[in-house]
Amino acid sequence: MSGISKTSKLAMLRAKTDRELLALIRMELDRGLALANAGVKGSASHAQAEEAFERAKALLPTVPNLNRWDRATLEAALSGLRVKLDALAESRALQYRAGSGSCA
Repeated sequence: MSGISKTSKLAMLRAKTDRELLALIRMELDRGLALANAGVKGSASHAQAEEAFERAKALLPTVPNLNRWDRATLEAALSGLRVKLDALAESRALQYRAGSGSCA
């Protein structure tokens, strides 16, 4: 196999891997958002949503050839999921304080 052919095959493999990683990141973000919308802080779905967030966050830097638009879109979705998860935590804290009769 010639050097050009090997390089070409490696580039094709890297492109395929990047596409698969993008699909996995998007799937984790969608899953995390669906779970966050269905769950409450402390529930199994909230824990799974946190795990999906962490997986997507960890995978994003592994896609080196990501164009600016895709990266910005994924980072915005990641940020949106984090905001949703944090809002669940805040909502749960407010419910706890209201239930205990203490003032915030």
